[in-house]
Amino acid sequence: MKQGRRAWVKAVSLGTSIPATFAALVMGGFYLGRFLDRQLNTSPWLLLAFLFGGMVLGGFYFAYALKALGMTDDEK
Repeated sequence: MKQGRRAWVKAVSLGTSIPATFAALVMGGFYLGRFLDRQLNTSPWLLLAFLFGGMVLGGFYFAYALKALGMTDDEK
Protein backbone atom coordinates (compact mmCIF):
# COMPACT_ATOMS: atom_id res chain seq x y z
CA MET A 1 0.00 0.00 0.00
CA LYS A 2 2.83 2.39 0.83
CA GLN A 3 4.47 1.92 -2.60
CA GLY A 4 1.16 2.57 -4.40
CA ARG A 5 0.63 5.78 -2.46
CA ARG A 6 4.16 6.94 -3.24
CA ALA A 7 3.63 6.37 -6.96
CA TRP A 8 0.30 8.22 -6.84
CA VAL A 9 1.82 11.20 -5.04
CA LYS A 10 4.72 11.29 -7.52
CA ALA A 11 2.32 11.20 -10.47
CA VAL A 12 0.12 13.96 -9.04
CA SER A 13 3.06 16.21 -8.22
CA LEU A 14 4.52 15.87 -11.70
CA GLY A 15 1.07 16.18 -13.25
CA THR A 16 0.53 19.53 -11.60
CA SER A 17 4.05 20.83 -12.18
CA ILE A 18 3.98 20.22 -15.95
CA PRO A 19 1.20 22.68 -16.85
CA ALA A 20 2.34 25.22 -14.24
CA THR A 21 5.91 25.20 -15.57
CA PHE A 22 4.74 25.34 -19.18
CA ALA A 23 2.49 28.31 -18.42
CA ALA A 24 5.28 30.09 -16.53
CA LEU A 25 7.74 29.64 -19.40
CA VAL A 26 5.26 30.87 -22.01
CA MET A 27 4.14 33.84 -19.94
CA GLY A 28 7.73 34.69 -19.05
CA GLY A 29 8.63 34.69 -22.73
CA PHE A 30 5.60 36.86 -23.49
CA TYR A 31 6.38 39.48 -20.85
CA LEU A 32 10.12 39.52 -21.55
CA GLY A 33 9.52 39.85 -25.29
CA ARG A 34 6.95 42.60 -24.79
CA PHE A 35 9.29 44.50 -22.47
CA LEU A 36 12.22 44.24 -24.88
CA ASP A 37 10.02 45.23 -27.83
CA ARG A 38 8.98 48.39 -26.02
CA GLN A 39 12.57 49.21 -25.08
CA LEU A 40 14.07 48.50 -28.49
CA ASN A 41 11.05 49.48 -30.63
CA THR A 42 11.06 46.16 -32.51
CA SER A 43 7.41 45.24 -32.03
CA PRO A 44 6.26 42.39 -32.42
CA TRP A 45 9.38 40.42 -33.35
CA LEU A 46 11.00 39.89 -29.95
CA LEU A 47 7.62 39.12 -28.38
CA LEU A 48 7.04 36.38 -30.94
CA ALA A 49 10.59 35.05 -30.62
CA PHE A 50 10.50 34.83 -26.83
CA LEU A 51 6.97 33.43 -26.84
CA PHE A 52 8.04 30.70 -29.25
CA GLY A 53 11.18 30.10 -27.16
CA GLY A 54 9.03 29.66 -24.05
CA MET A 55 6.87 27.11 -25.86
CA VAL A 56 9.94 25.18 -27.04
CA LEU A 57 11.43 25.14 -23.54
CA GLY A 58 8.03 24.07 -22.17
CA GLY A 59 7.98 21.19 -24.64
CA PHE A 60 11.43 20.09 -23.55
CA TYR A 61 10.36 20.23 -19.92
CA PHE A 62 7.23 18.24 -20.76
CA ALA A 63 9.36 15.47 -22.32
CA TYR A 64 11.80 15.53 -19.37
CA ALA A 65 8.99 15.33 -16.81
CA LEU A 66 7.29 12.44 -18.58
CA LYS A 67 10.61 10.60 -18.70
CA ALA A 68 11.07 11.23 -14.97
CA LEU A 69 7.57 9.96 -14.29
CA GLY A 70 8.40 6.68 -16.02
CA MET A 71 11.50 6.09 -13.89
CA THR A 72 11.35 4.16 -10.68
CA ASP A 73 13.26 5.27 -7.59
CA ASP A 74 15.86 2.55 -8.27
CA GLU A 75 16.80 4.01 -11.66
CA LYS A 76 17.72 7.48 -10.37
